[in-house]
Amino acid sequence: MKLTHIHNKRLGVSLSQLGFGAMRLPTLENGKVDRSLAGKMIDTAYAAGVNYFDTAHPYHGGESQVFLGEALRKYPRDSYYFANKLPTWAVDSKEKVKELFDAQLAACGLEYFDFYMIHGLGEDRYAAVDKFEIYTQLLAEKQAGRIKFLGFSYHGNLDAFTRLFENYKWDFAMIQYNYVDNVMLGTQAYYDIMEKHNTPCMVMAPIRGKFLATPPKAAAAEMTKPDGGKTTPAAWALRWCMDKPNIAVTLSGMSTMQQVEENIATFALSPPKLSAEESAMLERARDIMLAIKTVSCTYCGYCMDCPTGVDIPRLFEVYNQYKLFPNEFRAGVGYGKLVRDGKGFEGRCTACNICSPQCPQNIDISNELAKLHEELEPLRQRFIASV
Repeated sequence: MKLTHIHNKRLGVSLSQLGFGAMRLPTLENGKVDRSLAGKMIDTAYAAGVNYFDTAHPYHGGESQVFLGEALRKYPRDSYYFANKLPTWAVDSKEKVKELFDAQLAACGLEYFDFYMIHGLGEDRYAAVDKFEIYTQLLAEKQAGRIKFLGFSYHGNLDAFTRLFENYKWDFAMIQYNYVDNVMLGTQAYYDIMEKHNTPCMVMAPIRGKFLATPPKAAAAEMTKPDGGKTTPAAWALRWCMDKPNIAVTLSGMSTMQQVEENIATFALSPPKLSAEESAMLERARDIMLAIKTVSCTYCGYCMDCPTGVDIPRLFEVYNQYKLFPNEFRAGVGYGKLVRDGKGFEGRCTACNICSPQCPQNIDISNELAKLHEELEPLRQRFIASV
């Protein structure tokens, strides 16, 4: 299967609709990137026509960007687009911008980035753009040819997002956008602003960090109605993004070869437009999911590392799976293993609140962890012998 590259008039380049996100690469037991498997995944995606590859400074503790640069080095430089991001939170002076940018180019072994973003902008980091002349300096790098397209990724409120477009000119921007968050987080308004400003949209979390790949039974049942279950829940989520005219690239953070192959098949074979019946089905599935109370964590890991060892994303993942799929044994054992390994809530979390300001979903993490513990601890006690 070969993906078609779609010419983006605004950018003047042809891009694969599927982008390879290097945030969730396969890892070895020691936590390092499994470079052999990850390399084969990159090669498979490239051979199928994927030409947009995305990484960032903090992914895999800095290893992601280094690996991605090495994995793509065998291919002609003009045959792929390399996207990276400035770690905004690490900028504490004007001089730091160039220092970080130069270090990233060196780490990736590149002379320029095709797409470069100010990472994780929001109302809390908006002031830094002017204070440290981030935009001005990166614009100069673009004029020097070391950045081809300048944009930002965003986690924040609509007001700051609107001001970013009123006060600066962007080549593109990246937002969290899927058929659930367009309502739950109101990201449809963000997409509409980008359309208004004729700014191409790059999408992150189209499957919401695995959440939309394994929906609750009632929602999954709805998804079987249009074609008898031939299209997977993950493929429906990706097709929803493919249906939006201003989305230039939909990123998928792939962790297995199976995910690579399934995503390629979806983008290669699926009809470009959803039918009215299919759109209505996804709305029904979304409403079913929104009626189930969960923590809106996407397991991105921005809250980590916790100074006392609490595994925040994994705790929320266990809890959300329990709320969506009420398996008491699985939840009790899953929580029990985290407690056993010193990664649970009780006796660990000090409510220091270092984590919450880093959360793109604005979760009150310590409060939510306390609620989670109250609900899962009895299940852990019940099944403690199984841990």
